[in-house]
Amino acid sequence: MSILRLFAHDPTSPLLFNSGVFFLCFTLFLIGLLFVLDRRRLKLLYILLFSLFYYYKCNGVFLSVLLVTTVLDFGIAHRLAKTETSRARKGLVALSVVSNLSILGYFKYTNFFLGSFAAAMGDSYTPLSIFLPIGISFYTFQSIAYVVDVYRKELEPTDSLLEYAFFLSFFPQIVAGPIVRAKTFFPQIRSSRTAIDSERMRAGMFLVLRGLAKKALIADFVGVYADLVFKQPTAYAAPEVWLGVYGYAVQIYFDFSGYSDMAVGMAKMVGFDLPENFRVPYRATNITNFWQRWHITLSQWLRDYLYIPLGGNRGGERKRYRNLMLTMLFGGLWHGASWSFVAWGGMHGLALCAHKLWRDRMGEGSTSPVSRGLAWFGTFHFVAAAWIFFRAPTFAGAGQVFAKLASAWPTAAELSVIADVRADVIAAVAIGLLVSHVPPDWSPRFEGWFVRAPFVARLALFLLFVQGAIQLASRDVQPFIYFQF
Repeated sequence: MSILRLFAHDPTSPLLFNSGVFFLCFTLFLIGLLFVLDRRRLKLLYILLFSLFYYYKCNGVFLSVLLVTTVLDFGIAHRLAKTETSRARKGLVALSVVSNLSILGYFKYTNFFLGSFAAAMGDSYTPLSIFLPIGISFYTFQSIAYVVDVYRKELEPTDSLLEYAFFLSFFPQIVAGPIVRAKTFFPQIRSSRTAIDSERMRAGMFLVLRGLAKKALIADFVGVYADLVFKQPTAYAAPEVWLGVYGYAVQIYFDFSGYSDMAVGMAKMVGFDLPENFRVPYRATNITNFWQRWHITLSQWLRDYLYIPLGGNRGGERKRYRNLMLTMLFGGLWHGASWSFVAWGGMHGLALCAHKLWRDRMGEGSTSPVSRGLAWFGTFHFVAAAWIFFRAPTFAGAGQVFAKLASAWPTAAELSVIADVRADVIAAVAIGLLVSHVPPDWSPRFEGWFVRAPFVARLALFLLFVQGAIQLASRDVQPFIYFQF
């Protein structure tokens, strides 16, 4: 690979965390970081430049959209701090929200709304050629939260454009989260840490390895089969479609949580802490608990910047359920410009309303092992069923999947043949489901072993695992699912 190709943007090949090219760039970046650690502003500038380079490799000229958002909200927040009149302050925060959502709406929802309008009118529609910048959904929410926090006087705005640009474009989480809050991240930017913390470095390496294993060894392998099933569900027998549905539940969890692990790990290696984004969500025994464990930073954002401003729990049950449904419908639409994503959000909204209604009327219920087991079983299968709308390309496709799930199973002899043919997929899905239910206190034990291991052993394991996982995953490195959101 020539040096010019390394620095050039290729729209068909973004710089992925699970690629050898990225690990080469990241290694060179870490070496360079050693020379600027003792100068805070130079260190911030160095990391910022690498972050912008990384985002450019992912998006090319659409880096300009990120820069516009950065300058716009930095200026609005700075002005908010000097404005006292309520009307002017509301105008400024409205300017930020409308501007950010308009930019996001153009890139993400133009074809969706125009196509939906044309369909309602009975007309055909040819989608416009609009590129969706990777990560725009995440940094838009992050920037809106910053301005709103300044408006609420919960946060003093930064006077440094360098700090704000660093906050918004920090490379580990810029394209797929976790969504970071300024009130917890700015103090880290301003800290005086001037040396590599060896324990943090080791812990970060462990998280990167764990995330890479989730992505390359489980998500990508299972995803190949799930993609085939969802592409043409009618071509498969009922048990094969069930396997595909379970497979997608495994794929999306290990793909997204794997990215989050790698993001948190790389941030830790360069001296920053990112928030937890997953907490073994498939162990949840009700849908409310699931959303306390799944994509935690998005759930908290929707709660603090949409659900509570809509009225939250105030105003009685009907308004609470209305606010909850609106929040989840918006959350579904945030994930993708399709009515199937809205349906997915609506399903979760209805389930959350039903759970809260049941809890208010009947209490928390029995805590016996049998009751908890049944609650877990129902919750997991509801989530897996909702993923069908999330994954299927159309409502018709989702209907075909559901129809196959409910269809008659083959004979015992045919089922035996299917089990033999799909043995590797069955094993991978089973391993994925088992690992996704491992108690949360197990991971620190493995992390402790890795941190205490000799340096040479850790380095060799890290390098061998990175290279091996990338090669085992597939010939072509697979992008993370949440890059499309």
